[in-house]
Amino acid sequence: MTLRVEEVAALRVLARQRETQRAAGERIAVLQAESERRAPTFPEFLEHVYVQPDMDREDYDPEVQFSPRGGVQWQPWPYLVERAGAWVARRSEVVVKARQLGLSWLAAAFALWSAQYHPYFHVAVFSVGQREARVQLARARFIYENLPPEYRRGVRFTADEANCASGAQIIAFPSTEHTGISYTFRLVIRDEAAFHPYGAQNFAAVQPTLSAGGQFIDMSTANPRLGPSGDFHDRYWASKRGETGYDAVFIPWYARPGRDAAWLARQRAAFTGLPEEFDAYYPETDAEAFVARSGLVFPMFSEARHVQPAPVPWEAARWRVAGIDLGGGDPTAVLPFGFSPQGKVHQYGEFYKRGPVSAMDIAEYLLPWHGRAPFVAVFYPPEQETTGETLRQLGLPAVVADNRRGEGLGFVASLLEREQLTIDPAARDSIAEFPGYRWAVRTDPTDRTRYATSTPVDHHADGHDARRYALLPMQAALLRVSTPRQRELQVVGDRPAPPPRTMAERIAAVRNPQPQWGPRTLR
Repeated sequence: MTLRVEEVAALRVLARQRETQRAAGERIAVLQAESERRAPTFPEFLEHVYVQPDMDREDYDPEVQFSPRGGVQWQPWPYLVERAGAWVARRSEVVVKARQLGLSWLAAAFALWSAQYHPYFHVAVFSVGQREARVQLARARFIYENLPPEYRRGVRFTADEANCASGAQIIAFPSTEHTGISYTFRLVIRDEAAFHPYGAQNFAAVQPTLSAGGQFIDMSTANPRLGPSGDFHDRYWASKRGETGYDAVFIPWYARPGRDAAWLARQRAAFTGLPEEFDAYYPETDAEAFVARSGLVFPMFSEARHVQPAPVPWEAARWRVAGIDLGGGDPTAVLPFGFSPQGKVHQYGEFYKRGPVSAMDIAEYLLPWHGRAPFVAVFYPPEQETTGETLRQLGLPAVVADNRRGEGLGFVASLLEREQLTIDPAARDSIAEFPGYRWAVRTDPTDRTRYATSTPVDHHADGHDARRYALLPMQAALLRVSTPRQRELQVVGDRPAPPPRTMAERIAAVRNPQPQWGPRTLR
């Protein structure tokens, strides 16, 4: 039987359809087998990760392996292993780090592992600009191409994204004004976030993703041009205070093996004339990372020298005073100080609270100190007479402060310069104020020249105000300690410390005012 031409054509179409169906079936079987294969854990994955070397091959340990493509085996340095464990546990973090610690490569590996082995696990990577975004995605591609064949699961890379057989994507974004809007991600990584020109806007764009349970990894060296300001700086400190739901992590310069004092000296020499850049890129503490020293009111302050345990117990101090600054919309700061017999001044603690604060709140903090050993004076600002009167009725020697700003700041600066003033390590909010306390900058209206003024910027500087309130009236007392001639000093104010009483008695005294006292002399 002879088939017509039309019948032959129809049979050929049917054969092609069956072949296509068979091929599709085989492809589905392959994909099912791929998905059923056990995905490696992130630690197992890292064992096969190679990164681009950041120093000459001969400078690496002889046991370090290199791939045929020239990659160097990823090094399980302790701080990297710690971050890897936190990220696998889906912790969201804000990471302040020194330069060249390998965090960008670890983040690229984590992004690739998350997207490649987890269906529809979309990842966003934000960088300063388009070039930097593509460089970060290229790190993921380098890692992928150096993996063993059995660890590769069909990832196709373009300049700006990676498409995985799992259905997931890795998309690299530059920090532009509207980047990230209308996307949904399971993981958001921001590399060198302190330098992103639209960091706050980008965070707002991905906030719905994060609110729905997405993971957020925000990491950067500090930006020396911004110092203690900017979106990244504010988010890190807010996280450290427990206000964001993210973990605050700091990784110092010496975390990487092989870095010692000699190494740091070589880096410092390379940054001659650039002290702010050096502090930002190779910090020892998180506060130091955000210090841009030009314009600081107290440039001599150093945590290493000025943050110390108390030289003598509270009870052994020669005099004890406190300073109060009610913040209003800012934090309220109450700081207790003791003066040792040798003339050293120490801040023993802090009451540092945001939001409404009453005189009773302040008294509840000060009275236990007063019960251990009495205050000579508790200084409050002149405009807070109602607070002062309440404290006096509760048995505290409340005195109006000398609020001359210039003299007070100058005296505190002289104490810091002579290393005569120390702050207890537990007073973290007081310590954190120093990097952000700067002279205000104004612009000359005639030639637009920017210049520093003699007025500090009052940006959460409540601890500094409380400190100068407490210390300026004691200037003469410290001078007396350092001179052989014994002189008397009358405290600014007119009420001495009464004998310690219980809290109940002090609160009851509010309803039964006590007699006034006369002047008191320090001996």
